[in-house]
Amino acid sequence: MAYLALYREWRPKMFRDIVGQEHITKTLVNALKQERIAHAYLFSGPRGTGKTTAAKILAKALNCEQRDGQEPCNHCPSCISIDQGSAMEVFEIDAASNRGINEIRDLRENVKLSSIQGKHKVYIIDEVHMLTTEAFNALLKTLEEPPPHVVFILATTEVQKIPLTILSRVQRFEFRRIPIKDIEKRLAEVCTSLKRQVNPSAFTVIAQKSEGGLRDALSILDQCLLQSDPIGVEEVYLVLGMVGETYSARLVDEIIASDYGRCLNFLSEGIQQGRDPRQIIRELLDYLRQMLLTAATGETPMVAPHVQNEVVKQSGKIGISRILNWISILLQGEGQLKYASNARLAAELLLVQTIHESQPSAVTGEGEVLKRLSVLEQQIQGLGVASKELTESKLSTSSKVSRINTRNGEVKTADSGKVKSSENSAIAKNSDLSIEGIQARWNDIMDQVKKRKKSTQAFLMEGKPAQLEGNTLTILFREGCSFHKDKVNQPENRQTIEEVLNQLFGTSLTLQNFMENEFKTMEPQESQDLKSQEQDLIDKAKDMFGSDLVVVRE
Repeated sequence: MAYLALYREWRPKMFRDIVGQEHITKTLVNALKQERIAHAYLFSGPRGTGKTTAAKILAKALNCEQRDGQEPCNHCPSCISIDQGSAMEVFEIDAASNRGINEIRDLRENVKLSSIQGKHKVYIIDEVHMLTTEAFNALLKTLEEPPPHVVFILATTEVQKIPLTILSRVQRFEFRRIPIKDIEKRLAEVCTSLKRQVNPSAFTVIAQKSEGGLRDALSILDQCLLQSDPIGVEEVYLVLGMVGETYSARLVDEIIASDYGRCLNFLSEGIQQGRDPRQIIRELLDYLRQMLLTAATGETPMVAPHVQNEVVKQSGKIGISRILNWISILLQGEGQLKYASNARLAAELLLVQTIHESQPSAVTGEGEVLKRLSVLEQQIQGLGVASKELTESKLSTSSKVSRINTRNGEVKTADSGKVKSSENSAIAKNSDLSIEGIQARWNDIMDQVKKRKKSTQAFLMEGKPAQLEGNTLTILFREGCSFHKDKVNQPENRQTIEEVLNQLFGTSLTLQNFMENEFKTMEPQESQDLKSQEQDLIDKAKDMFGSDLVVVRE
């Protein structure tokens, strides 16, 4: 008999033999028990998780002549013919190669024919998402109302590509990735049956690299069994063309040490052994992912047992933030690496960049600047507080020590400090008593006026301080705002503004309000003389260069 691949030889033939899909097998068994078989099913999920296998077992159970409960007997002519692929009642269609409307039309014609031997005609359409839009439309009516005793089982790995009109006509079953422990158990059963010696660590590596697909795991094991016993982790890495987690662990050590030379030399060693630079980076990313999961959750990393302690140690040493930084750099580079003409150079650049950006100067440069600014700010604030305390101390001392001799005797001047303080405050306020000082604090004036009377502040918003002569402050209103000027001139509004000015500047100011065009005609003679001189200069410039070339800007 010709050699049969392990994944074919060990394909389940009963519902109870399907690994890791108990939620689906239990539902199908109950449907058979209650004789509530749907006309159409959709099996979706990752590759190698048992979709086609479950479809064939269901087809056998529907047509089995000597069914043992809800399980097929696997001995009657119907079961044997289905297993051999020669059954007249079960049709397996590969939608990837039969995806057109003509193939679906043929299927519709065949559906109308009644079953010859068995009870049900079963159509298993694999990779159904590959059908064209026209083929899906042609299948709709038949899928919704098929002839009696016809069952459709659609299988796909990309359910998001199935039209909603199809999804609404089927019962949907989601196949999950098979847990690593279940895959390891199944692989151990196979090797025990074959009387082969395989290290349990090798089962762990195979289960991890199969990514939840038992078919992939059996294919890897099938290739590993070509090696001599006992088969260990290194033989698995050799079969997969991987550098291995031990290599990745040491590569991470070199990155942690920030030694560019040793890191690049170690990469070169891996390449000299025939490893692909792209594969090295991919495995490094997988290793960093396990480090990230370990640092974040504290759970045991899903790596080979002899590397687990190293992963825990490294993840605790560098922390989550640096791991995230490394993964981000390598992920961006890995996407470009597949298209690089010189994969080795691209991998070297990625490792150098990873080390460089993990340096304290590169990672915390900005933080260091902010830290220094914060320290400087605190020092400035400290100087201000010290200066204030020194001033207060001097004032307090002078007020206590100073005494005045009068005719009535010695009189303590305890309140002299307060008097001087108020005098100093008035001087400080009067030091701002200029048109520039008033303009600088105009927003404060507006805020204080608003607190006293909002309507007054609304009228004053259209004005601006223009001139201070003695104790008279002139406020100008732009053209079109004469109403606002008149309102500010009203006694109650004028009094409110003058009280605020007195409060802020410590002196009484009298308000006078003008429109801008009125105020220009009342300018002092000196200003008019200055403007006359400016006009003379402008006229001379026009005579010298021509009026067309002279532009006057204020």
